[in-house]
Amino acid sequence: MNLKTVKDLIELIKDTDIVEIEWSPERIHIVRRHGVAEPQARQSAENDRSKASIKEKRTVTVTSPLVGTFYRSPSPETPPYVKVGDRVSKNQVLCVIEAMKLMNEIESHVDGIVAAILKQDGERVGYGDQLFIIEEL
Repeated sequence: MNLKTVKDLIELIKDTDIVEIEWSPERIHIVRRHGVAEPQARQSAENDRSKASIKEKRTVTVTSPLVGTFYRSPSPETPPYVKVGDRVSKNQVLCVIEAMKLMNEIESHVDGIVAAILKQDGERVGYGDQLFIIEEL
């Protein structure tokens, strides 16, 4: 993972209810805070993960199966396939990756909600690069 990806992810989540992210090559685990906690309650909630104010969501990371160029839409004139917050179904197209003048559709592996888009339109991607984070439903 490169520094730009980390900075982009921080920018995406800085004004959200996310309190913790565990990132590994296999998956990303996100912990969200539900409700607004008072400062004293916030500290005890951070120490006690079983509190009702914190709920864990299972996430799936969609990775690139090939090297190419990432595109969020099928053409510059059309809207993106998905945006953050969109509900997606299994096998729904999320993006395309252009490789050797061929457009390869990348699909969701699960039903869920798009939590993050980790690449910019037109950005080069490599095999295994993380593209999307999807919260499973």
